[in-house]
Amino acid sequence: MARRPTFLYRAFPQAFSLLIALSACAAQSLAQGGGANNPNGPGRGVSHTIRGKIFMPSGNTPDQRLRVVLEINTGGIAGEAFSDSAGNFEFRFLANGTYKIVAPSDGRVYETAQETVEVYGNFARTFTVQIYLKEKGEGVAVKSKEKIVSVADLQQPPKEAKKNYDNGLKRARENKPEDAVALFQAAVRIFPEYLAAINKLGEQLVVLKKPEEAQAAFEKAIEINPKYGPPHVNLGVLFVEQKRYDEAIVALEKGARTDDTYPVSHLKLGEALMSKQPPDYDRAEKELTRALDLGKREFVYVRLQLFNLNLRRQRLDKAAEQLEAYLKEAPDAPDVEQVRQRLDKVKKAIEQQKAPTKN
Repeated sequence: MARRPTFLYRAFPQAFSLLIALSACAAQSLAQGGGANNPNGPGRGVSHTIRGKIFMPSGNTPDQRLRVVLEINTGGIAGEAFSDSAGNFEFRFLANGTYKIVAPSDGRVYETAQETVEVYGNFARTFTVQIYLKEKGEGVAVKSKEKIVSVADLQQPPKEAKKNYDNGLKRARENKPEDAVALFQAAVRIFPEYLAAINKLGEQLVVLKKPEEAQAAFEKAIEINPKYGPPHVNLGVLFVEQKRYDEAIVALEKGARTDDTYPVSHLKLGEALMSKQPPDYDRAEKELTRALDLGKREFVYVRLQLFNLNLRRQRLDKAAEQLEAYLKEAPDAPDVEQVRQRLDKVKKAIEQQKAPTKN
């Protein structure tokens, strides 16, 4: 059973009946391909797996998903994935060859890290790798539109607060939101400006269906440091689920200006732009496409949103293209048959539109 993700990465309510929940199989980021340049074996017909784990500079696992890139040693990108909430990632269906596993820098906390893995053999094998991120050096800074953010801005919570925070993350992963809330609250009592703990507190309050308290937590984190991206995104997601679309757009746009790398931020912004009155389909399409580009196969279901958008605009050809792409990219999704039936209906509608022009 798939682990229940945190609010920032949760599955989202569907806009139409077609958008049913996808299985974990359809949501995984799978990278295919790879060079067959290893001298130890031809790799033809062989399908290997690389499994890895990311560790933060502190030695802990990350509290959010991190992007991982699989590069072929001779050049080129073989695939991308996002780690899960415990730092684990996986690339499958790999041919013999030498690969680089790259965890790109976030520009603030840690440097880009990479490890080389030699994949070889005449039968399927699983290779393991660990990525240890290094803190960005002193004096390294990233210029934002409003200020310079350096490692000096990074918080260093007291040991006991950090312990409560780590235990809260563990309880959240175990789907024990009440326990997680108590631990995050304990961390904040010790360190009242603990941004990560306040944000995670809000996420778990959403799980407990306490939206007003969750909103207050996200707004508190934003007040402490408006340059911290996750609470902006979480607040926007919360507003979308409450159908407060104009407020959602403001929050999500602020989140994107702070950190443009969250696929869910662009997804929910696209939903809000589609749903507000009057809708802004041009911008919505741009945001949904950006979410798909960032999230890759893990966000393949965004194609169903793009289908709905094109359906609303009466662009049946483009709507059909999105369903065809979905079927190609998520062949094992549980709703494949429903999507295929819908595609057949759209194609019939297209033919009916063309029929009068033939006479």
